[in-house]
Amino acid sequence: MVNYLRNQANLSLFTVFFLVLTITIGSLSATAAMADPVVAEIGSEKITLSQFQTEIEKLPPNLRQMASDKKIQKEFLEQLATSRLLYQEGIKQGLTKDPAVRNQIDKATHKIVLGALLQREIESRIKAPSQEEVNQYYLTHADEFQQEKQVKARHILLKDETEAKKLSAELQKGADFTALARDKSSCPSAAQGGDLGFFTRNRMVKEFADAAFTLKKGEISPPIKTKFGYHIIMVEEIKEASAKPLDEVRTTIENKLTQEKKNQLFKDYVESLKKKFKIVLHPDVIETN
Repeated sequence: MVNYLRNQANLSLFTVFFLVLTITIGSLSATAAMADPVVAEIGSEKITLSQFQTEIEKLPPNLRQMASDKKIQKEFLEQLATSRLLYQEGIKQGLTKDPAVRNQIDKATHKIVLGALLQREIESRIKAPSQEEVNQYYLTHADEFQQEKQVKARHILLKDETEAKKLSAELQKGADFTALARDKSSCPSAAQGGDLGFFTRNRMVKEFADAAFTLKKGEISPPIKTKFGYHIIMVEEIKEASAKPLDEVRTTIENKLTQEKKNQLFKDYVESLKKKFKIVLHPDVIETN
């Protein structure tokens, strides 16, 4: 090709450039066509393999996983072609000129443009909070991360006071609390030997909570009456009130700081736009109508 161009000394520079450009474009188009073959033709519209794969990537995760099956892909291609066919018919019938349809298109356009603008002007400018920012927030907002006192307890729930007193006496003599809870308790927790896990005071009715949070580790209460019946409570562990560890709340702090940055950046951005565009509100019209 180079020798050919050199031998064409009488050709103008523009003509030589045009020949090279034509050959380059031709070869690129052929290569592109081979690399991205057409998988569907709907009228004059063509869907290439890459476009089809992009549509699959837009599917929800569960459907995208199913679409790894070639049979499912073929069915999806048929549905995609049908959708494009119906769309073309809608355009042919002039539905985009219908006021109701036009209104929906305008709303969709508004939403898309707004989302794209916020992504460009707000989201893309937000930097993740630094370690120093997270640490500082944790230290200066300690009250937000206080963990209430918790106890881990088992209980036996009985309807009859006499039976409750009888079981309480057995427990004071050393009877197995877990075994008795499984056999005698009317609470669903009986299946777990009466285990209620850890809980804070406000999760239980007052009478139960007052008793449970008074007991020491390993102590067993006398029968406690509540609206549910008579409870015998045994405390197994106690977690005193304390601040949650930083590692436990780090993600929460990062999310909060990020949102604060977004809110401030959004506020500043809107204020800057208000200086460029004139906004006039007429609240009196609302008042009188």
